[in-house]
Formats: sequence, structure tokens, C-alpha cells
Amino acid sequence: MPSQTTALPLWEAQRPPVKKIEDYRAGYPRYTALLSSHSPYFLCRSFNRLRARVLLLKQDRLSLLEQQLDKLDQEESCDLFLGRSRNDKNLERITTLAEIDSCLTDYDNYLERTRRTLALGPPSERDTQALQNWLDGTGMIAREERAYLSHSRDLVTVTPADDTAMTHLETWRFQKSTTHTPTHCGCLAQVAKALLLFVITMLLLLPVILCNITTSATLRVIIIMAFTISYLLILSILAKSRTIELIIAGAT
Repeated sequence: MPSQTTALPLWEAQRPPVKKIEDYRAGYPRYTALLSSHSPYFLCRSFNRLRARVLLLKQDRLSLLEQQLDKLDQEESCDLFLGRSRNDKNLERITTLAEIDSCLTDYDNYLERTRRTLALGPPSERDTQALQNWLDGTGMIAREERAYLSHSRDLVTVTPADDTAMTHLETWRFQKSTTHTPTHCGCLAQVAKALLLFVITMLLLLPVILCNITTSATLRVIIIMAFTISYLLILSILAKSRTIELIIAGAT
């Protein structure tokens, strides 16, 4: 008898449904869902004015302790206590030094935290305006609680800076958009990279071609200078290159 084979039914694994932003409840649940959907939307205030105020207070506290320690040393009657700390019996000086150590630790930690905060870059105007338009159009968050977006000079983004060339292109594309829903087009990034690659290729190859065509040494120098300056300008504007990077690019 011919053998019979039984085919088992194939079950396709069902993927869990992806939650859309509109699936979250109105208010902070939906707003935070929007923020988490696009990392450049992680904007917050740096509170630089408050940080400067607190830093000055901590600095002044250490200055007072420094003066207090100098006064204790100046008024010390026993030279042995000043030359041998192990035998120092001046309790006020010991207490002052302990307080200085505690304040310095707090001061150094605050300086490091402030340095990290100041290193954060500003957000793009396009992202800030997109969030503002969305909030104005939906009214999800109370006016006073979304007012942080109006402090444009104090806003920072916790995400790494985007490619400036792509940011310029996206800003040009959406600067006249009146929609209240933030949108992201992945093709714009590819278009920006392609355009930038084309421009850089032309700037690198055209001077070689033109210099081979012309026979005038003076004209060759002018061509090389013009294309080099154009190349460095593009690097400085679109790529936010540092001075040393521009020098290296110009030398090579």
C-alpha cells in the first residue's frame, strides 16, 4: 500500500499589534508616546540661570570657609599644630577642614554635572516648532505646563546632534508646513546624503578636470583656490566642522 503522509497545518505567529500614538489616552500618556516615537523630541530646559546662581552660592561658601581657615591659621598660638597635623588639637580647625572637604566634594560634583549639561546641544527649531504646533492643535497639555517650549534659549536636546545637512534639508522641506502632526520622512535623509555626496564629488573632481583642460598656470591656481574655499565652506556650514578639522581638510 502506498504510504500516506499527513501534512500538519502551518500556524503563522501573530505579531502583537503596534500601538499608535492615538491609542494612548489624551494628556501626558499620548504626549509622552509622541516624544518617545522620535528621539530628537527629548527636549528639556537646562536652567542655566539657576545653575549659575547655585554655583555662585557654592563658590561663595567655599570662599568663606577659606577665609575662616586662614584666620584660624593666623591666630594659632602653637606652631607645632601648624607643622604637624597629627598633633593638631585645634578642634575648630579640624571641623573647618572637614566642612571644606564636604563642600569641595559637593562643589566638584556640581561642576561636573553642570559641565555635562552645558555640553548638550540646542534642539532644532523644526522639532521645537513641531511639538508646539502639536500641543497647540490638540490641547493635550495645560498651557502653563507646556510653556517650557517657549524658552528657546534654555532648551537642550539629550540626543546626539543630527547630520546638519539633513537637518537643513528637512527644515527647508517642512518650514511652510501648517500641519499640527509631527511627521518624519525617511527618504529625506537618503536624498540629503545623495545630494551632499554629489556636491562633494563634483568639488573634488571638477578642479582636476579643469586643470587638465587649461594650460595657464595662473588659471589653475585660481581654480584650485576657488574649489578649495567652496569645499571648506560647505564643510563648515553643513557639517559643523571644527577649526582643526577644516585645517586638515584644507591641507589634504
